[in-house]
Order: sequence, then structure tokens, then C-alpha cells
Amino acid sequence: MKKFSFIIVALLVLSLAITGCGGGSSNNGGQKAEEKPKEAVMIVEIPKGDPFIDLAYSGLEQLGKDKGVNVKIIEALDKSEHEEQIRAMAELGANPIYVLWDNLGAAVLEVAPDFPETKFIIADAYVETDLDNVKTIVVEPQEASFIAGFVAAKTSKTKHVGFVGSMDTPIINRFRAGFEAGVKYADASVKIESVYAGNANDPNKGSEIAKLLIGNGADVIMHAANKTGLGVIKACEEEKVLAIGVDEWQGSINPDIVFWSALKDIAGAVYKAGESVLDGTFQPGMQVYDINTGISLYDQRDFDKLPAELQQEVRQLEEELKAGKITVPTTIN
Repeated sequence: MKKFSFIIVALLVLSLAITGCGGGSSNNGGQKAEEKPKEAVMIVEIPKGDPFIDLAYSGLEQLGKDKGVNVKIIEALDKSEHEEQIRAMAELGANPIYVLWDNLGAAVLEVAPDFPETKFIIADAYVETDLDNVKTIVVEPQEASFIAGFVAAKTSKTKHVGFVGSMDTPIINRFRAGFEAGVKYADASVKIESVYAGNANDPNKGSEIAKLLIGNGADVIMHAANKTGLGVIKACEEEKVLAIGVDEWQGSINPDIVFWSALKDIAGAVYKAGESVLDGTFQPGMQVYDINTGISLYDQRDFDKLPAELQQEVRQLEEELKAGKITVPTTIN
């Protein structure tokens, strides 16, 4: 009987040893194997397909590829859904959670205190907060727009240029302020017409406005109008006048028409902010990217096509901006 009891005890010990070492696939070792991959999300308030949203999300997609993180984009088209969508993603464990623009940024400030371990990144909005888990990233557009306005004025043959913005918001006003200042810096006699479409997602409206400006004499038109801006470019193609793209290099649409693009590297800013969450260097507060943080203001392909004299002027302008000799306005005069 004693011998039988000893065999039973020995088998139990052996079973525990197997569970604790080699057979632990369902416990400690298994948790590691079954652990869900990390996930980062971007929540937006207009439908996917918008050029700026695609550009911003490309930064998150690249982060996902480089760091082995699952990424996805969520549309919260109704303002009443904003807090609900942000809260749902936080409850599901997404980290970091990105949002674009002011409306979603305001919603983050309401939700973030309830999820102190989740990092929230507000992109392309001047939202300030002292919350320890919220970061705002802004790529200043006015310097790139200033150079674009300078090039537009130097290129225009009719001495009449145009600007089409999506909506009257602080970000779009910085584009406009920079563009208008650049035009005046190049040639104070050049006429500027600036119009807001009132919508960031209406190419037809963009086309109508651009054709109105062209009819008034504009032969170079810059847009800062997201998907509406694609309609601006389309009208410029049809009317054979020059266009200036925005955010990314839009010369791929038609390099003969879109001869210049005012770059705004939101993809790089999105990547860097998310990387800081993953590597533990996240810092809350506002992070501003401008000419002195090394961002590109234009694409080399466009620069190479400029006349030699204008190339030299652009280089000089860039150096003066870096040195602080020129202060580009951020609001409309």
C-alpha cells in the first residue's frame, strides 16, 4: 500500500513538473504565445480617400510595418459619435489612439482622463492640455506656403494668383496667411484672390471656385482644401493654368500643371509620435514641427524644374527663414 501511494505521489509531482516547465503552453508560456499583437488606431471625421487623411495614415501604416503593430483607421463621421468611438477604442486596448483635427481633439480631452495608461495623440490641431497622456502634433504649414506664394508670384504672367481653402479654420488660415505673405514678399503688385469652399470633401465645389478665379484672371492657384482641392487641380488642368499642390507632392497628378507643392510632412510626425509611445519616450504636450526641425518645405523634383535664377532666390529665402530674418504670419491680415 505504501509502495502504491508513493507511485501516486510521484506521478503527481511529475505532472506538476511537466505543467510548470515543458507543458506550460496554456499558462505562463502560453500567455506569451497567445498575447494579442499591439494595436494603434487613427480616428477621423471625414471619409477615407481624403488626400491629407491618406497621408497621415501612411505614417501610421509605416509604423505598424516597422514595429509589428496592427493598425486601422476608424471613421467617426457624426460629431455625436466622437467620444463614444474614442472610448470604445481605449476599452479595446488600442494604444496609441490618434485623432485628427479640433473636433476629435476636444473629444479626446473628455475621454483621456478615464484611461491614464492609454496614450492619445491629437494631430493637426492646436489643442493644448496638461493631461499626462495626451500629445498634440502640429506641422506648421505657413513656411512652406510662404515659399509657394513666392514661387507663384515669380511664375505668374498675369500678375494675378488665387488661393482656395477648405474652411475658415486656424490651420487653413495659416496656409493662406503664408501664401499671401509670400506673394507680397516677391511682388507687392500681384493681385491675390482667396476663397473658402466651406467643405473639405467636395471636388466639384473646388472646380467651380477655381474656374471662377481663372475667369477673373488668375493663372496660378494654390489649394489647401483636401479632397476639394483635387477639383481645383482638375479645373486648372482643363483651363491650362498652373496649380500648387499641398501636404504631399501632388505633381504625380499632372507635373505640367501641378508645378509646385507646399509640403506638410504629417506622415513623419505621426510616425515619430507613435514611435515614442512604443519605445517609452512619450512626452505629453504640444510638439511643433517647422523649418528648424528639419522638415521639407518643397519637393526637389519641383525645385529642379525652376529657372536657375528662381532656384537661387528660393535657396536664399529658405536660409532667411531658418535664420529668423523673415517672420511668416500665422493669421490673415
